Amino acid sequence: MGETGAALSWFKELNEEEQAWATNYLVDRMPRDALAAIAFEVRRTPALLTQSICNLETMNEGWKLISRARNNLRQRRYRASAKGRATCSFTLPRDTKAKLKGLAKSSGTTETAIIESLIEAAQQLSQDRKEEKRREALQKTITRNASKLAQELSKIRLDATTRHLEISLKRLASWQVYLNEQPPELSSEQELEANKIAEKQMREIQEAIRAMLAKHELMSPRVI
Repeated sequence: MGETGAALSWFKELNEEEQAWATNYLVDRMPRDALAAIAFEVRRTPALLTQSICNLETMNEGWKLISRARNNLRQRRYRASAKGRATCSFTLPRDTKAKLKGLAKSSGTTETAIIESLIEAAQQLSQDRKEEKRREALQKTITRNASKLAQELSKIRLDATTRHLEISLKRLASWQVYLNEQPPELSSEQELEANKIAEKQMREIQEAIRAMLAKHELMSPRVI
């Protein structure tokens, strides 16, 4: 025979579903001497059930019955775990427990189903927040890399323009020295031809700049 109060302590540690199962198991099988009242009242009255369990602990057959109940409960837990379910035991404030029971009743479902749905919703919310943070971090990376690339392209454009402008100025300076710094007097035909040459040189400069930019973009890392 076990120590007095051990069975009662074990019973109180069970969750609601397990307590209901253990109550039916014990009441259906306990000796008549252990019943504090008729079986129906024991099932409905926690105080009577507690007294009946205490009575069982004082009886040899009663303690054997409690042992069988505990063994059967372990088997139920094992079978439940084999089906992808596990038994949980936890305590809630009385007010919260009452709200849970009322919510299950009004929804036409079980308290376990309510808890499962709440956990699923919380998990989904957590995943949504993680995904949102991931998207925000990715967007910041894209923006930062795009800004960096734009700055690099601007610098390349400026460097290329400066280089070609320097070449053009050197050519102009050479002509100025050659002509003794006097601007040439051109006919309308010569001025038209000079404009064509200048436009051609400008197109060459612009094409060279675009080529340098395209090469840089091709060799640069992706924005992401």
